[in-house]
Amino acid sequence: MFTSLNRPQSSVESEEKYPALRIVLFIWKLLVVLFAIATVVMTYLVWQQPDRNHVAFGLMTLLIGTIVCLFQWANIELVEVFLDIEENTRRTADRGSGAV
Repeated sequence: MFTSLNRPQSSVESEEKYPALRIVLFIWKLLVVLFAIATVVMTYLVWQQPDRNHVAFGLMTLLIGTIVCLFQWANIELVEVFLDIEENTRRTADRGSGAV
């Protein structure tokens, strides 16, 4: 009747699903780190300008770049949380089906 609950325990616990998504998350993290480095470099370059508003523009560059990096990193971690929830749900279902 419940065929999904009566499956034999397999090596599902050791396999990671969604390898392409994990690669995309790694590339996304790398891009966020590069964006953070670019933010620091741009802030430094803005502060080197002879304009009288260079401090304000530099602080705005640093603030906006930091906020963008923070939100992007939070989005990455949210996707990782969803992957962890899926993995834990799958492991719990596999353990439950082995006891039945």
